[in-house]
Amino acid sequence: MKKMLIGLAFTFAGLYIAFRKIDVSDLGEILSHANVMWILLGAGLLVFSVWLRAVRWRILLAPIKTVGLKPLFASTMIGYFGNSVLPLRLGELLRAYSIKKQEASVTTAGAFGTIVVERLLDMVANMMLMIIFFLLYDVPSWLEKAGVVLGFVVVGSSILLWWVTESHQEWLNRFENLALFQRGKGIRIKHLLHSFIEGLITLKSIPRYGLLVSISLLLWAIYLVITQLSAWALGISLTWVEVGVILVATTMVISLPSAPGFIGTYHAAAVLIMAEIFGKPEPASQAYAILNHAIAFVPLVVIGLFYFLRVSITVEEIKGLKIKA
Repeated sequence: MKKMLIGLAFTFAGLYIAFRKIDVSDLGEILSHANVMWILLGAGLLVFSVWLRAVRWRILLAPIKTVGLKPLFASTMIGYFGNSVLPLRLGELLRAYSIKKQEASVTTAGAFGTIVVERLLDMVANMMLMIIFFLLYDVPSWLEKAGVVLGFVVVGSSILLWWVTESHQEWLNRFENLALFQRGKGIRIKHLLHSFIEGLITLKSIPRYGLLVSISLLLWAIYLVITQLSAWALGISLTWVEVGVILVATTMVISLPSAPGFIGTYHAAAVLIMAEIFGKPEPASQAYAILNHAIAFVPLVVIGLFYFLRVSITVEEIKGLKIKA
């Protein structure tokens, strides 16, 4: 409950920052003239990016189990749907549970471990883009400092993952030998930990590193194009370097707690960058934040809801959602 309240506080603060100076008529005028073709193209690319994520997830899961693309795509969409409508980023856990429900031989904990690896890959890619675009554009000091913090988090997480993959068995054996894990619930916790670690160390066992890296780079190239398409749809002129700064900065900011769907935190970041850093008019900046968020939000919620209902995940299952072996 406390985390939810903190998230809502960030959301309302972000919405206030983004829309404290708002001219509804100007904003409506800009949005009403948006180019539908660019919007639809952006939404289509976003859906394609989810399919690519399913392909990448299949590679990460390969050391555990070969899974078809259809259930992986469905589960990835369900995960995005969960992140868009559920608090506390429960979509990632919902995604792992969904693939377990479709593929009984894959454990929820094991799938969740591969999702952790996937998110780390995204963080590394985002850090690489940050270095490139922050060198090409003179960003303000507060954004540079935020980038340094992100860099430390990514490097620290990468070192931790490497350590787990290299020495997990030794410390895991010591951990399991504790009397606490030899009976009752302790045995189940031990099995959960095994499955989770199995998911984490898949990065060491996958057969196609080149394809994994290529897909990750292509994903971020697609996100870069979608970010530019949002500007073109509104007739806003942005260089590709400016587009890169927006993409990197908004990705950094949405890691903060917020309401489901990154509402508020995303809008504040986009408006601040567009208006304060790039000098774009306030109504245009707000329209851009609304449209770009909608392109990334609406298709995932609609398609994710379809798969959510198709897989028949119930509200009771969500309420009792836990990592299961």
